[in-house]
Parts: sequence; structure tokens; C-alpha cells
Amino acid sequence: MVKPVKRRQASPQHIENLWGAINYIRQQKQIPNMERISKYMEREYEMRYSDTANQLHYAVMDGLVKSYRAKGSKGSKVGVEQEGFRVPIPELDNEEEEENQIDGHDWYCFYCHKGGEMLLCSSCWRVYHPACTEEDYSGVRFVCSICQAGRKRNKLKKLELNTLLEYTVKRLKEKTRELHKLCAKEDEKLLLCFLYNPMDLNIMEAKTFEEGYKFLEEFHADALNVLHNVVLCYGEFDEMAELALIMVKDCTYDIDEIKLCSDCYKLSNAKPKDWFCQPCDPPHELVWAKQKGYTYWPAKVIVQTDDKYDVRFFGNFHQRATIPESSIKPIETSLKTLAVKRTQGFVKSCQELEKHQRFLEKRKLDGWKAETSDKEEDAFEEAANENEEDIPDVKRVKEQKKKKKKDKSHKNNKKKEKLKREKKDRKGRKARKREIEQEDTVILEVSSEEDEERAEKRRRKSQKTYTRLKSKTDEHGNSWDMITSSINESRHRQSALSPEDANLVTSSEDHPHSQARVVSVAHVATQTSKKPTNKLPSKSTQTDKVELSVSAPAAAAATECDCDEKYAKIMEDLSRRLEEHHATERENALDELSDKMQKEFEEDKQQAIARAIGNMEREVELASQQAEDKCKEQYMKEMKKLAQKHKENVSQTKKKQWCFNCEEEAMYHCCWNTSYCSTKCQQEHWHKEHKKVCRRKRN
Repeated sequence: MVKPVKRRQASPQHIENLWGAINYIRQQKQIPNMERISKYMEREYEMRYSDTANQLHYAVMDGLVKSYRAKGSKGSKVGVEQEGFRVPIPELDNEEEEENQIDGHDWYCFYCHKGGEMLLCSSCWRVYHPACTEEDYSGVRFVCSICQAGRKRNKLKKLELNTLLEYTVKRLKEKTRELHKLCAKEDEKLLLCFLYNPMDLNIMEAKTFEEGYKFLEEFHADALNVLHNVVLCYGEFDEMAELALIMVKDCTYDIDEIKLCSDCYKLSNAKPKDWFCQPCDPPHELVWAKQKGYTYWPAKVIVQTDDKYDVRFFGNFHQRATIPESSIKPIETSLKTLAVKRTQGFVKSCQELEKHQRFLEKRKLDGWKAETSDKEEDAFEEAANENEEDIPDVKRVKEQKKKKKKDKSHKNNKKKEKLKREKKDRKGRKARKREIEQEDTVILEVSSEEDEERAEKRRRKSQKTYTRLKSKTDEHGNSWDMITSSINESRHRQSALSPEDANLVTSSEDHPHSQARVVSVAHVATQTSKKPTNKLPSKSTQTDKVELSVSAPAAAAATECDCDEKYAKIMEDLSRRLEEHHATERENALDELSDKMQKEFEEDKQQAIARAIGNMEREVELASQQAEDKCKEQYMKEMKKLAQKHKENVSQTKKKQWCFNCEEEAMYHCCWNTSYCSTKCQQEHWHKEHKKVCRRKRN
């Protein structure tokens, strides 16, 4: 049998009151001892001395109030050593707080939010009073109801479950803005010492983004944890506790809706085009449902309980209602027997019904999509479905999560390294291409300059040979014609040579330049082709000399190639286009980023304004309420004083006698109800009327 363990004994609300008393006494520059604290608690909260002493003792034992010894410096206790109390300072008392949290369990009951003797759950950090739990604790281990609910196998995949819970958190945050973050103010930060597991709606939303939930009961437990923390910080009867209770009710309602049909919940929140027409898996039953005061209307059956149907109608608003079985007809029933009025809304709902039926037939033909489950989630769920002895501890689950995170980060780092290597390779290739292009341009420039110099020398030699041959062939007319024909044939042969033939050089000139240079220098005397060609037979050596000398101008013409300019223009155009493309992409990216930042800034601004307005309104309401209460108290005090004064004045006036003639205080008594302030008034009244009615006896 599991034995209860003593946890914190002091009540959080009483501790907050004690903190207020200690701070008030310290502001008076006095030592907050037991006498002063008990007087303050009796005056402000009508708390007896014994109760104050007990709560203060429990607070010191729990480490929520610190005691110390000090000597008095005022009044009758100057120099007298006495026990004082102070509020714990988180910066100085962190070590002691960590020691209190080593055991891994909460200090207050998760159900009633109070201290005392608790049953510690062996699978989580929650604790319960024996009277606050229905679970059996007679065995060796005690497992709370939340942990037992998490052992059930979950039908939803992890990603799908967390996307559905994102919608739930958004709906909860829209209704309860005060629960977005607990103890955000500076004066409320000390309340965090009551919370073992801090939880609010922002943390729940972050867990859904990180896919931290594995089953619905875990999300519901976090919502209950928010309620638990709010009650500990602000009290059971505070407005914040009421808001947290409403939030838990909304959360349970949404979780029940997800359990009924996850597809309906997802589509109703995402609301894509024709979302109500999309069939669910499994599909809902289609019926004609009649609500009181309306005709029969097409609807989907969400759930059936006993003789009642929970249905959702087709149409514009997709309203929901609970209909008795007598008002339900199958969808195959003809409209003539139902006697339906064909209004515009009814026609739209029928069109939506037809579209839903078409989608349903198409889905049946295509086949329902197969559900694929993640191996890690299946392993966790199988472990959760085993016996109590096989339930993993909280520490082991945390270690598994850490390992998964490390593996993910390691994979991401590998991907980043691969991308960096690819980028470096691309940059290296580009740099190599640029170096090769620069070398080619330099070689072309050098070769062109050398070829021009050689061409000029050869021109001069060819001109001399030309004049000499012409002078010799004047006597033989046929010889000149033969020379010119041989020159033309040689030019034709040079043009017919392939690039491979141009690269072949003899050993007469040892200058193995690049291809461009070899092609440009085509003088046969220095570079002759080794490939055999069909040459015309030359009649003499003089014709060969003429052929060689005339080929020089052609070689000089070949050097005047404009390839460098073309390549330069192409590279300039390419670089210009790349720069323009890069500039446009950069501008577009900057515009998108600025728009996104502007939207986020506006949203944050609106949220901050809304929070500030809400805080200001609450502060104004509190201030106005306090002012009204003070005014009422002062008014009642003044009224009491005036009433008392009036009573005293009336009694004083009743005790005195007053002149019957002038209504001033009387000195002379005449008869039973008549007195006078002076003899003058007595004589005047005597002669007027009192002479006739005076009852005084005369002698």
C-alpha cells in the first residue's frame, strides 16, 4: 500500500496575506515579529492569534517565509533580541528552492489545490489527497487517472493531432487573454514559488508547434494544470480562477469534438472551399431532420445517443441541433412525402448535399487513403498500452526526447555542411573559368602583337621578290600567268586545311603556341603542313618563292580576327543580365520581408495595445471601486456622527424651558406649561390671552 507523504502545510492565500503583513511592517521601519504580524492579520483579515501562529509556523517550515534574529532599535525593545520574519528573495534563496524541488513532485493537490499529506504518482509529478482520487493505491505503486488515460492507444497521428490542437489553443487564447502568460507583472513574480510546473496558453501553443503532444489527454492535463496554477496564485474565488474554469470547460468541449470526428473539427476550423461538402473518414450518415418550427432539412449525423440524434444541417450557417428519433427520416425518402417548402435556403442546402454525395462517390472510387503511422510514435503507444510495470518513467521519456532532438540537430548540421560544400565547389568552378578566360585573352593579345611584327617583315620581303620576279618575267609572258595560277591554288589549299592540319608544325621553328596563334601565323616557310596535299607541280624554284611570299598577306589578314571583342561583349551581356536578375530578386525578397515584418509588427502592436487597454481598464475599475468604498465608509461615519449629535441636541433642548412669548430660554415659571424669559414678556402675554387660561392658584 502506498503511504501518503507530507508536503507543504501552509495555504497559499494565507502566505500571501503574511507577505503583505511583513512588507507593511517593514515599511514602518520595524522588525516584523509575531506580535505585530498577528495584530495586522487580526485587523485586516479578522484572523485569530493561534491561526496566524500556525500558518506562520507552516510557512517557515515550507521555506516560504524566512526567520532571523535581530535586536530592536525603537521603543521599549531597544537592544532586546527578538525573532523576525522576512519574505524570501529568489536571487538569494535559489539554492534552498532547488533542494525542495529535487523530489520531482508537486507540493499541492492537483484536484483541490491544497496542501497536506499526499499520494505521489509514480509516473508523473502530480500529487493527490487520498480523499481526492478514485484510483486504487493499495498496491506497490500509485498511478493517477491522467497517466492511466495516456496509456490508451491514440487513433490520430502525431502531426495531425498537433495541428488540431493548434486550432484549439487559438480558440482558447481568443476568449481568455489574461491566461496567455501567468505572473507577468513584477509584483506577481514571487507567486511563481507556488508553481512546480508553470503552464499557460503560450507554452501550450509552443508545444503544439513543436509537436510535443502525443495524445489528447495530455493536452487536457495541461489545461487543468493552468487552472491549478491560477488557483494557487490568485485564490479559488478570484476572477482569474473563474476564467480558467471557463477555459477548461471549452477545452473539454473541443477535445470531445475531436474524439467524435477529427475531420469535421479540422475542416470547420480551417474552412477551405466547400469544406462542409468534403466527406469524413468514416463518412457520416445523411438524413432528413426536422426541427420544431421548420421543415425537413438535409443534415449529417454527428453522433447518436439513445433516441436522440446530434446532427449538423447543410446550408449557409451549418447549424447544429439535437433532434429526437421521431423527427428523423432517411435520406432516400422522397421530397413529396415530406411536404417540404422549396425556399431559397432549402435549394442551397440541397445543392450542397448533392455536391457532398458526388465527393463521396469519387472518394469511394478512388479508395480511402491508407493511414501511415510513424514508427517512433507506434513504439511509444505500444509501451503505453502495456502493464503498469512497463510504463516508462518521466526521466526515461525526457531522455528519449533529448536523443531525438540531438539526432534531428545532427541531421540538420550535415545538410548545412553539404550545402556549404556545394556552394564552395560552385564558387571554385566559376573562379577557374574566369582564370582560364583571362589567360586566353592574354595569350591572344600577345600572339596578335607578335604576328603583326612578323607579317610586316614578310611583306617587305615579298614586295622585293615580287618586283624582282616581275622584272625577270617580262621577257617570258607565259611564266607570269603560271605564277598567278599557282598562287591562287596555294590560297585555295590553305583555306581547305582543317584545324588539325593547322596545328601540325615542323621543327624548323620551335614555337608551340595555342591554336589561335598557329592559325593566325600561316607562313609556309616557317610552319608547313605535314599532311600530304595535292600540289600542282611547280616549274621552277622561283614560282615556289612567289607562292610563299604571296601567302604572307593572307596570314596577316587572318590575324585581324575579332573573337576577343565578341567574347568580351557576350561576357558583359551575361554579367549585366545576372546583375539585373540578382537585383530584382533581392528587391522582391526585401519587399516580402519588409511586408512580413510590418504585418508582424502591426499584430504585436495591436496585441500590446489591447493588453495595455485591458490592464488600464482593470486598474481604473479597481481604483474606482476602492474610491467608492472609501467614500461610502466616510459617508457612513459622518452620518453616524451627525445622528449622535442630533440626539444629544434634542435631549438638551428637551431638558430646558422656553419662553412662551419670544421662544427664548425661560427663567420665570408661571403655570404647568408656561414660562417666560423676563417680566416684560410675562406682562405682554398676560394681557393678551394667558389671563383667561392661567391655571396657577392664587391666594
